[in-house]
Order: sequence, then structure tokens, then C-alpha cells
Amino acid sequence: MAVVAGHVILASDVRAFLEFGLIEVEASGSVSDSEEDERTRAGCALTRLIERRLALDEVDRYRVAAPRPEQIDRELAALRGRFSDEEAFADLLAAVGLGLPDLRQILRDNVRLEAYLAGRFGSADRLSESELRAYYAANRDDFTDAGRGVAFDTVRAQVQARLWAERRAALVENWTAGLALRGDVTRFEP
Repeated sequence: MAVVAGHVILASDVRAFLEFGLIEVEASGSVSDSEEDERTRAGCALTRLIERRLALDEVDRYRVAAPRPEQIDRELAALRGRFSDEEAFADLLAAVGLGLPDLRQILRDNVRLEAYLAGRFGSADRLSESELRAYYAANRDDFTDAGRGVAFDTVRAQVQARLWAERRAALVENWTAGLALRGDVTRFEP
């Protein structure tokens, strides 16, 4: 479906990442044409995989250390935990054409990428108290308990997490857009 700096992304890769929930793709909300919806979903997933590959090239360029095997074991256990049993997990691996070593490599790359992003963009500690309070004031209705307003100090951690998630998503999106402009990407539409 695409070639990114010499790395091939196949339709089976898109399917594997979607089926295992390894990338997030927003649903269109429309169920009128499920085939069209699946094409749109696959197209969005392909875009995410292209961005991921471009980002991993940066990770490789800066030589981010490989995570400890125990960390990959925990990631794999969490992924396996999403399945009803080991057979369902193995069946999906076979259906998408991945072996366990392939999946471990994907998880290893995800952990390395996350470590790089944390180092590059920092953490929620970067947010000032005034930014947190302003965000809370602008989104007060989102922070309630049984429909009643909650004091800022009670939900400060939630405010911080949500604001940082939004800020970081925007930072990463801008960064990956820049990578895409500079990157060698050939996309083949079905």
C-alpha cells in the first residue's frame, strides 16, 4: 500500500495493526456503506502506519536504546489479555500473517518510539498552574461528579492529563506532518 524510505507497508500490515488495536483510527460514525467505511478506515490506518514508519526512522537516526525484554513481555501480556484465550490470540496472529517474533518487534518499536516522543516533547510537568486552571475553567462541564461541578483541586490530575494529551497530540501531529513533507513516501491507493 506504500513504500516509506524503502520500507514496504502491505495491506496485511494495515490489517494486523487494526485487528490488534495497535493504532487508533477514528470511526466515521456512518454505517450506511460498510465497505466504504472499511476503505476509509484502512486509508486512515495506512496514514498512521506511514507516520509511524517516518517517526521510527527518526528514532533509528537518534539511536534510541532497545527496551528491556521484560518491558516487551509486559506489553505482549497486556495485548494477549485483550483476547478471550490463547487460541483466539494465536488465530488472529495466523490470520494477519504475523509470527510472535514479528509482534514482539512491533511492540519493541512502539516502546522505543514512545521513549523518543517522551524525550523530545517532555511530559505533563511542563504545564503551568495557570494553564491548568485556564483549561479547567474552559472545560469545567467535562469535570463533574454525578453531574455536579467539582473543585479544581479535586480533579487537577485529570485536568493535567487531559490537557497534556491534547497538547502532545498536536505537537506530535505537527512533527509527523513535517516528517511527511521531508520523507520519501510513495502511497498506492487501492
